[in-house]
Amino acid sequence: MSNFFSEKFDTNNDDKIKIRQLIENRINKIKTYTPKIGVFGVTGVGKSSLCNALFGKEITKVSDVHACTRQIHEIKIGFDENGSQGIILLDVPGLGESLERDNEYKKLYSDIIKDLDLVIWVIKADDRSYSVAEEAYKNILLPHIDRCPVFFVISQIDKINPIREWDEANNKPGPTQEKNILEKEKSISEAFNVSFRNISVVSSTDNYNVSETLEKIIEILPNEKKYSVFREAKENLKNEKMEENAEKGVWQGIKDWIGNAWNENKDLIIEVLSSSLMGVVGKIGKKFLSLLK
Repeated sequence: MSNFFSEKFDTNNDDKIKIRQLIENRINKIKTYTPKIGVFGVTGVGKSSLCNALFGKEITKVSDVHACTRQIHEIKIGFDENGSQGIILLDVPGLGESLERDNEYKKLYSDIIKDLDLVIWVIKADDRSYSVAEEAYKNILLPHIDRCPVFFVISQIDKINPIREWDEANNKPGPTQEKNILEKEKSISEAFNVSFRNISVVSSTDNYNVSETLEKIIEILPNEKKYSVFREAKENLKNEKMEENAEKGVWQGIKDWIGNAWNENKDLIIEVLSSSLMGVVGKIGKKFLSLLK
């Protein structure tokens, strides 16, 4: 945080200009931030299909990001010609192939977690053993959870037994499938000791529960990271609630960034935001500011 925010502001125009410049720069930094998301899971679990459903692009080999394996690849989505904005996805293999590979991947997890903003861990609906993954989650990812949340996606739920029960007309699971899906969610929750808030189920091929999954992902992200992930999502998935969560994240992030100086200078800061920053304060921002008054 800038030392400027440790000062007591005056109401003169010079201070108002300083406040405006600092906050405007911070808003721009948040809104143009490039998030980096690790997509974990074994081959064939449906990572590419999920990312295509969420962001509109398949994960394909663009560049190796770690020398120890040929299976970790990076893809950049949504970058303009100047290289700004966009999102970076890392296709990260899951554990369970072999002891040698598992040790290699654990080392990789330790290396890349420091640079990630979010982990999406994809587990196939009919996978039953993930004890090795539990260990890696608890020992490697959990220590970074406040900065880099982990979101579990149970994929290909249209294939959960009994397969023939899938309700094709309404594109949703049948009653027995619903019960089995809930049991699967409970299993993941207990194994990884995570809330149902951090778990979702999808069928990417049927476009089932994809928008709801994105909504939950945005909810669990740190405030300053919500907007950039929302920004890069497929347009047909977005809804008003998501937009509101993303915009609120910006303004709550600004408040957190200002820190203790907020209480001492609240009225002045809100005045500057309300009168001078209308160009960058969207409708959600205006609503949020009105709640702070």
